[in-house]
Amino acid sequence: MIKRWLYLPLLIAFFSLLSFAVSGQETGKITNPNSDTTIDHVDKCSQYFKPVSLIVPGTFLIYGALKPAITGIQNLDNNIMAEMKNKHPDFHTNADDYLMWAPSASIYAMDAFKVKTRHSFKEHLLLDAGSIIITGGIGYVMRNITANIKEYNTQNTEFPSGHTANAFRGAEIIHQELKESHKILSYSGYLVATTEGALRIYNKNHFLTEVLAGAGLGILSTKLTYWIFDHWKYRKNRN
Repeated sequence: MIKRWLYLPLLIAFFSLLSFAVSGQETGKITNPNSDTTIDHVDKCSQYFKPVSLIVPGTFLIYGALKPAITGIQNLDNNIMAEMKNKHPDFHTNADDYLMWAPSASIYAMDAFKVKTRHSFKEHLLLDAGSIIITGGIGYVMRNITANIKEYNTQNTEFPSGHTANAFRGAEIIHQELKESHKILSYSGYLVATTEGALRIYNKNHFLTEVLAGAGLGILSTKLTYWIFDHWKYRKNRN
């Protein structure tokens, strides 16, 4: 009988294996080595799930998933929460409710100022909406799984942090849109998203594991959104 807390690591492992399978499947689609269009499409789609791009978000998710099994992770969570309550008992801000939207909103500001990005305004709307749906859907499943695991329900918090997931979702969109034209600037969204995660901890709304898992969820969900969108756009242009 599988212990209840094992279902979350298994879900994350499945998601990771799916990502690698997608990458491998794309490579296998090169049926005509003389077709630059096919090769470009394969390279474009498989880039989202290269092993190196999965290390950080995957580590965040796995770290959070192992909380019920590793006492040290539980203790670190509890110690940080206790320190926040002892040293910053009166700290509270609603800024995190708005800051989480800043990364994704900045994409439309770039459109307004005609900053060079990979996609158009209409495509940004689709990518933004798609990533919200995917991030929210996977996050909903994760919350339902962890709702029945006592290690995730010690202080009425939720795993993962939805605010943090939303912020990193937008940060990954910025990265994908600017990494070819403004490489350094493409990482700016992560600074805002990290601030969002820190505020969730300072507000005593979430444990560290919940914030890290939210970050991993947001990044991977956006990568999946871009992979789906590129497939859809490629097939649409071929017809």
